[in-house]
Amino acid sequence: MSQQTYLKVPFIWEEPKPLIEIPQRLTFELVKAMGNNLLISVVARVMASSMDESHQRKVSEHSPLEAVEKYLNSASDSFWYLDDWWQFGINENGDIVGFVLPVIFSGCAQEGKQEGTIYDIGVVPEYRGLGFANDLLLLGTRTLQDIGVYRVFCDTSIRNVRMISAFKQVGYRQYSEPWERPL
Repeated sequence: MSQQTYLKVPFIWEEPKPLIEIPQRLTFELVKAMGNNLLISVVARVMASSMDESHQRKVSEHSPLEAVEKYLNSASDSFWYLDDWWQFGINENGDIVGFVLPVIFSGCAQEGKQEGTIYDIGVVPEYRGLGFANDLLLLGTRTLQDIGVYRVFCDTSIRNVRMISAFKQVGYRQYSEPWERPL
């Protein structure tokens, strides 16, 4: 039986660049201050309607909450991060519109600088299409800039047109042609 795959579009942000300025339309709250259970429920809502095939597969194999808990717990397998890096975006009404989870690749430092990625980013369904992914991506990238990365390497499903647009609008460049990834 052959393994199922899907296409991912790779993006890269390379330093040195000026420090990113974060728009003021959202405030940001640490995930740890609001609780991991809230993160699990928000990520589950995002994944349930995600354009990313790997997200869809995760929530189809387990209950959405179980899938997300397993997924978030696996972040420490190949990455490291501080809890303060993971944040929710909050709108003027106090609603969570999304989250950003920046991490550092383990063992990829060069000349004292790290290589980072956005482990996950998501906007809850009712706030999609309003540009909040850009704000969250800017925050996640700025967090990695503050840590001292030499680059941020990310990818997204070829079907996720909104995220592809967000990467381009924020200043990431497409690294190569889309590549196959196992589901």
